[in-house]
Amino acid sequence: MICMRVDAAAGHPAVTVSRAVFGVAPAADPVTELRGGRLAVVDAMGDRVMTHPELAAAVGSLAAGLAREGIGPGTVVALHLPDSPEFVVALHAVTAAGATPMPVRPTTPAAELAALLAEADAGVLITWPVLLDIARTAVRERPVRRLFCFGDEPGVESVTALHTGAAAPDVPVDPARDAALIACTRGDGVPPRAVRLTHAEVVAGLTRVADAGLVGPSDVALSALPLADPIALNGLLNPGLRLGATVVTLAGAGRHELLRAIQDHRVTVLLAPPRLVEVLAYDRSVPRYNLRSLRAVVSTGGPLSAEAARACANRLGCPVRQAYGTAEAAGITHLNPRGVEEGTLDSVGRGLLGVAWRVVDPATGTDQPAYQPGELCLRLPMTSAAAVPVRWLTTGDQAFADEHGRVYILGRLGAARPEPPAEPDAVLAAHPAVADAVIVPVPDLEVGLAPHAFIVATRPVSREELLAYVNGHVPSYRRVVALHVVDLIPRSPSGRVRRRALLQRAGLS
Repeated sequence: MICMRVDAAAGHPAVTVSRAVFGVAPAADPVTELRGGRLAVVDAMGDRVMTHPELAAAVGSLAAGLAREGIGPGTVVALHLPDSPEFVVALHAVTAAGATPMPVRPTTPAAELAALLAEADAGVLITWPVLLDIARTAVRERPVRRLFCFGDEPGVESVTALHTGAAAPDVPVDPARDAALIACTRGDGVPPRAVRLTHAEVVAGLTRVADAGLVGPSDVALSALPLADPIALNGLLNPGLRLGATVVTLAGAGRHELLRAIQDHRVTVLLAPPRLVEVLAYDRSVPRYNLRSLRAVVSTGGPLSAEAARACANRLGCPVRQAYGTAEAAGITHLNPRGVEEGTLDSVGRGLLGVAWRVVDPATGTDQPAYQPGELCLRLPMTSAAAVPVRWLTTGDQAFADEHGRVYILGRLGAARPEPPAEPDAVLAAHPAVADAVIVPVPDLEVGLAPHAFIVATRPVSREELLAYVNGHVPSYRRVVALHVVDLIPRSPSGRVRRRALLQRAGLS
């Protein structure tokens, strides 16, 4: 099956990323001024915030300083930074100076960082104080001309000293040919690769998301994916800034820090990987937080079952949508905004405007009919404004499409499909000391309802042993908190558990 949609980028002028995000130019933009005092970037764990005019001014000031130091067209600048307002400023300042940013995940080991510096031929590296040792180790293996760090660290140039207070320089850029971003791809067991994207490609990627309604001017958006990931960078950060939304940045943290950030900053749109959506759906700690500000959760980075999407939506009271994208496509290519209405919660939807895709037999390269799995391929570039060769990208992802052109991602091609998570009652029933088992929600003062296990034993066995057994065989978000031994699990003639009678037998009524 092949599906092609109208080239949405044909309706957008061939412009630079800076112009697409900020308007005329950073620090000199009437569009930015119209956004007034609305926050553009907020640090979730600290007190660092920037309004849209402040962000544009900071970007212009740093871009002017970079240009003064000769860092401009033809220079690749690696950004080895955590998610933060400083990352956003550095990213767009490098672009506004005419140089090419290469965001790198802060968790990247020194050896991988050195390999990426070499592959991209990076001349400058900007890092963070707690990452400075890793950066120094990397540049010893693959030297760069300049090493900068935020803060005031000895033996390294300071980013702060680059700020001039001036506006961004007027740098001649050809959007069709000049690089705007080097995106680093990642895969299971595969070393990261550097993917070069022109201004036209990045602009087409961010505008197709901005036009799709994923985020709007009044939204507060947060990505649980690192902003160095091209899906987060060009699927949430850049479209959000273009539209005047607020983006909350959260440096690598645990799920409780993420939940607290959603609650404290009243996040409305969350971009998250499937494993985190499953946590939101099932983890017993989630009800401790007020997450009612969310209007949408967008899952990307792998397949998510309809069951988990439905459970998450029911718990949070907002739709869960699936999305798909790649670094080579400059971000998100598929989004399913009508999954609830169409009953396709496990689909990534149809391609966004400007996206052409096909599902092919990986052995022969021929198009697969509806419902037949194959490899998902994308036509690149996704805009006629980019002066790069047209080609079909083999994504390495297994997928199928239905007769309406909706795509379903099955996982990586050739990889064994993961087994569905084990059910606690089935795990218990398989224990040799258990004749029957069931999981029932029981009122809990802390979380409202908590999963309790009820079992009928065939021989004496300790509750602690069975509790450790079941919780050792299920995902963390499906663990039970207590176990009760009863003589019988009461059921109706149809096999339905009589919950009230069961609780009475266990002395919990």
